[in-house]
Amino acid sequence: MFFIGRLFRRLITLALFAFIGAVVLGLMNGREEDAAVAGAIAGAGLIFLYWILRGLFRSIFRRSKKAQIATILDIGSNPPPGAPWYHHTYVLFDIKGKRRKLWLTPEQAKFFNENYSANDTGRLKWTGKKLLEFEPPSPERPRRQSSSFTKGNRVFISYAHGDDPEGQTADYLEQVFRSEGLETWVDKNELAPGDKLREEIKQKIQKSVFFVPLLTPKYMSSSWCLREFELAAELGLKIVPVKISPGRLVAPPNMLKLFNEKAGDPKYLDLTSRGYLDELRKIVTEMAG
Repeated sequence: MFFIGRLFRRLITLALFAFIGAVVLGLMNGREEDAAVAGAIAGAGLIFLYWILRGLFRSIFRRSKKAQIATILDIGSNPPPGAPWYHHTYVLFDIKGKRRKLWLTPEQAKFFNENYSANDTGRLKWTGKKLLEFEPPSPERPRRQSSSFTKGNRVFISYAHGDDPEGQTADYLEQVFRSEGLETWVDKNELAPGDKLREEIKQKIQKSVFFVPLLTPKYMSSSWCLREFELAAELGLKIVPVKISPGRLVAPPNMLKLFNEKAGDPKYLDLTSRGYLDELRKIVTEMAG
């Protein structure tokens, strides 16, 4: 029905231009019949030329549009009766506060339903109402590039080494922060209980702006984690504490005052919850300041 209505509107426009051309040239020329025919042909030719030029203009400028940062608001489908679900699937994007609905091919529909969901953010390219490319941010191609937000905003992630969830969460946060354009450093080497902080770690903390401790009971009992926390506090780093284990955390007596002053009420991040991405965005926004 949509195609028939569009065709009908174009035929009406074509007939109107032909009529106007016929009337104008008919009045300007003594031989009204020949002039009317010529006018009709000229009018129809002008509207055809307009449609061709408009199509070329849209094709050139829309396809050359640079990728823009967009957030998925909804992935839906409206298939005709009897068609598979992936026919007429669309994605509703938010681009700088403006909404744009783009239709997907069956292949794109299957890929989006398997890999993306609402609130995912990435670089979007489109033409007309067709999606050309959607690429989520990565450390290699971060979402924010060469902005005042990212320049010099180095992040040091401190965590208790060992089994999951500490190491896995640290790796994940490193990827997220780097995909936001933040220069992030995580120490992957194990330290023995009696070891001193390596000079490399001290230098990384000294050069950082933000210190993100991943707080767990194991972190509170780790002497080298507590030394990292003390050093960050001494250097005046902006401490963004993240609690990654349920339950109450108790700092050792000699660190209790410092933790109350610098850590306060840490943000709780549960990677198994449905809203953890929103919490991560709040943490990044806080560091954007």
